[in-house]
Amino acid sequence: MKWFVFIGIILFPVFLFGQTVDEQIAEVQRAINEDKLDSAIILFDVHTDFYIENADYLNLSNFIPLAGFIGNKQKDMQYGLDMVQDWLDYISERSQNPRVLRQAYLESHRYMMYAGKMQMAYEANKKALDFTYQITDHTPSEWAIIERNLGVIATRMDNLETARNHTLKALEGFDLDTNTSPESRFNILNDLGVSYWFASNWDSAEYFWKESIAYLMEMEDNLTNRLYRKAMIQGNLAAVYNVTGKLDESVKMLKSAVSSNNTFIENAIEDPRRDRAILTNFYNSMNLGITYVSMGNYFQALQIHEYTLKEKEKYYPAGHPEVTESLILTGQVHSYLRNFEVAKKYLLRSIADLKAAEEIFPLRLGSIYQTLATIAEQENEIELAKAYYRTALGYFQQTNTESMDFVYLDMLGHAADFFSLHGEPDLARKLSQRGYDYIKKTNGIQSLPGFYQVINKSRVSYNLKNYDLAKLTAEEGIGILNDLLKSVTNLTDSVRIEYEKPLAVLLKWKSDYKINSSPSIDYLESMLAELQDALQLLGKRKALLSESEDLGVLLSQNQELIDFVKQIELELYEKTGEEKYLNQLIVTHESSVYSKIRARLNQQRQVKFSGVPGSIIEQESIIKDELGHIFSKGGDMEEFMEVSSKWENHLKMLKSDYPAYYRSRYGDISEEELGFPKERQIVRYLFVGKDLKAIVFKKGIKKLYALDFNPELVKQLPSLWQDQTALGAVTYQLYQQLWQPFGGELNESGVLIIPDGILFNLSFDLLTQREIKTYEEFLLHSLLIKHDISYQYSMWFGFTKNSKDIPDNYIAFTPGFMDKMKEDYLKSIEDSLSLDKAYLSLLPQPFTVNLANKAAKIFDGNVFVYEESTANAFREKAAKNKIIHIGTHAESNNISPVFSKLIFAKNNDSFEEDNALYTFEIYNTDMRSNLTLLTACETGKPVYQPGEGMISLSHAFQYAGSESLLTSLWKVDEKSSMEITDYFLEFLAEGMAKDKALKEAKIKYLSTTTGRILSPQYWAGLVLLGEVDPISGLEESNIWIYWVLGILFFITSLILIGKHRSKFL
Repeated sequence: MKWFVFIGIILFPVFLFGQTVDEQIAEVQRAINEDKLDSAIILFDVHTDFYIENADYLNLSNFIPLAGFIGNKQKDMQYGLDMVQDWLDYISERSQNPRVLRQAYLESHRYMMYAGKMQMAYEANKKALDFTYQITDHTPSEWAIIERNLGVIATRMDNLETARNHTLKALEGFDLDTNTSPESRFNILNDLGVSYWFASNWDSAEYFWKESIAYLMEMEDNLTNRLYRKAMIQGNLAAVYNVTGKLDESVKMLKSAVSSNNTFIENAIEDPRRDRAILTNFYNSMNLGITYVSMGNYFQALQIHEYTLKEKEKYYPAGHPEVTESLILTGQVHSYLRNFEVAKKYLLRSIADLKAAEEIFPLRLGSIYQTLATIAEQENEIELAKAYYRTALGYFQQTNTESMDFVYLDMLGHAADFFSLHGEPDLARKLSQRGYDYIKKTNGIQSLPGFYQVINKSRVSYNLKNYDLAKLTAEEGIGILNDLLKSVTNLTDSVRIEYEKPLAVLLKWKSDYKINSSPSIDYLESMLAELQDALQLLGKRKALLSESEDLGVLLSQNQELIDFVKQIELELYEKTGEEKYLNQLIVTHESSVYSKIRARLNQQRQVKFSGVPGSIIEQESIIKDELGHIFSKGGDMEEFMEVSSKWENHLKMLKSDYPAYYRSRYGDISEEELGFPKERQIVRYLFVGKDLKAIVFKKGIKKLYALDFNPELVKQLPSLWQDQTALGAVTYQLYQQLWQPFGGELNESGVLIIPDGILFNLSFDLLTQREIKTYEEFLLHSLLIKHDISYQYSMWFGFTKNSKDIPDNYIAFTPGFMDKMKEDYLKSIEDSLSLDKAYLSLLPQPFTVNLANKAAKIFDGNVFVYEESTANAFREKAAKNKIIHIGTHAESNNISPVFSKLIFAKNNDSFEEDNALYTFEIYNTDMRSNLTLLTACETGKPVYQPGEGMISLSHAFQYAGSESLLTSLWKVDEKSSMEITDYFLEFLAEGMAKDKALKEAKIKYLSTTTGRILSPQYWAGLVLLGEVDPISGLEESNIWIYWVLGILFFITSLILIGKHRSKFL
């Protein structure tokens, strides 16, 4: 080995003769990147020795960052920094030539940036700039390059105003120099885009980044330009598409950027930009996660951010700014998922890392503390939230010394609102005034930004119970809008301004209502009329909701307005006894249910609808985009009228040709269209503010009941399943509060219940007419025994029955999720970013597979089992079966309802196939059926926005053609749920109505079971939503098979249990 190395050293000078310095650097870089450290050191020594011997310190300077990278490979990043400093000192001691020293400091900053030492890199560039000006024949490009570096580094340190100044100075230098290189021209275009991005000027950012792409096409066709630089700009453009609502385009562009970068990294082993390409890929990966957050797909976002963090930790040491950035993003996604304890761990760790750094990162720290403040607020840790808000405000102020961006202004408004609600009136007023004063100085109060600040002051005054001032300020806001309406020159601006009125109208009337201690009927009717107009305006805005709008804020405003309208309608009904006000209350409430569904669907560009051609949906999206563009960018009256006419004609066409689609997405809910079937007993629960009401329908007569309800009782149930006495006390209290006030009126067996809020988490089967002590008493005293209970999410059903054209009896999709399937999936994975950890953790479902096989034999049906049970198979085969059995895991997502999902088998033969079928995809699936079985449904965060996931899932199934849905309110034991489902199918085959069949199935389960599995945890969660009529045409002649297979099913179950237990013996 020594001889080989020695020969190599002797031969190197001959072999390397004639190489340029760039080729030499590339050679060393390749050895470093390929982890050939010995070769890298030998090459480095040979090349640097040559330049030292010839006193060529200018070319020697180019090797400084390589010394850092070799030092890092030898030991760690700090050792690499020491090596860089040693070489800097060495050259500085031997040369006073400013051009040499300029190059030495310029090169050193490359490794400093890699090591995350931003301040050190910034200072190195400042020294390089000083030496540049000492060069008598320096060119403008030479100092412009360094100004550009300073701008990039300042951006990384959150010094945005400083960064912008450096970028503009660099632009000046490049423009002065006719010999500016194409690379520099490209870089400054990109930097200008970055500058406008941080100024929240998306259009200008997009313009400069597109100019960068265009300029890139004129540059030399090489790997760097074709892959690395293009990928960098694609990642930037994807960020613009994210904030402007083009989420699908953002995802596609980011995936393309990652692919291009990976190709560059694999092929450009010797390129010094390879490390930056790896960093760019990290950025693209983070941006992909951020885009999924914008979509509301938090679980996908979390998977990406966790993967990126893991990869960064392989590449960078703990405490590196890049690692910290991913810690922040991961923690924030956990906060969106309400995993607060986990979120705090990530965020507090990131604070510790940032504070240990030499640099100050005010923007990042402000963002972290703001997230911690919102977590503390939601956990009702008010004093802690106050401290976090104050800290966040301090950091944001550091980044907004001369101007205030929209993030800071929004932060001021939210903090003012928070402090006004929690005993800090002076601070609340101060924060509100700060934003007001800034806008007054920059935009003027007679502007939309001015209107927002005035409304913020009105809300603060309302919270502080200064209702006179709140009303006065709200009226000032309305006055601003009216003045703007008088001055606008085009219709589009007037429409956009008009859409801002609802919030001001709400604040005005809420304040006035507080002032008026004894409102008359005329006063209430006048108020209601204006509030309903405001509600219509907000509804129009939601119908044209662009993906870039903050859906959460809009829905929050809508809900606040709806709650107040319901309060006034209720008061009018109570004062007059006129049924029209009760009907209005019902319509308002039902509209709010659909309002949320529609708004969320509008935000999902990728949603398609069964029975509606894709071209129709695409045309609809184009018209809405045109309207959105006019509203956001402005346009003349002629343009607006033309597009508005197209939209109205499109709606007329939908109403005529695709009525189910029209009613589902755009139809108005009226009293005439609400479903009040006289033959049904219906209980419609609804909250008016925090007060629960029940409207009971029987024989066409409506009656309102006020209920004294404690929602904490429902929250307690999961902790009481195994405590029979305590459980019995709570089920009796719930009966007294939720059923006893009107239960005596319901003397027929069938009851349709339409819950609201937290009642979506409650199975009414388990309510008991007395305080029971044992599980067995549910067979004597529960509502299960008295009523055949079914559920709906709304009284506005809006769909026709499908039973006339369903030829086949039964189809099942049962992946089973056996261990071998997961092993095969693991073997097929090549890219760890694509690894689905959640899939690997899914519990096997052997009882579900057995039941599906049994039912298929009885009903002469089909079963897609194990690997055959894919999402594609479901889409293609599910339709036109009387019973569709989805024997798989499902998740009802309350946080992001459109991302509730069904989980199917991974198909190893088609790697790109996604095995999850989301709610928004179900709309485009033909599911015409009498009944869908979905009994393994789990609800995440059941206390947060309860029922939202189930509402969205049920609406999707119903639109897709399923008359009714058997599902679970909580995670149900597979064996018990399959036993009940087995009995349920048996009773259906006998011709029973679905609600009665489910009731009898549960009674049979309770009658044949003993021990702890009598707990309602095992049986009460299964509920029926939708139509209850019997399923005609099931093969009754095969019922005898049920008895034979039932015995076999029972025996098989015992064997499976035995096998599972044997693992622990």
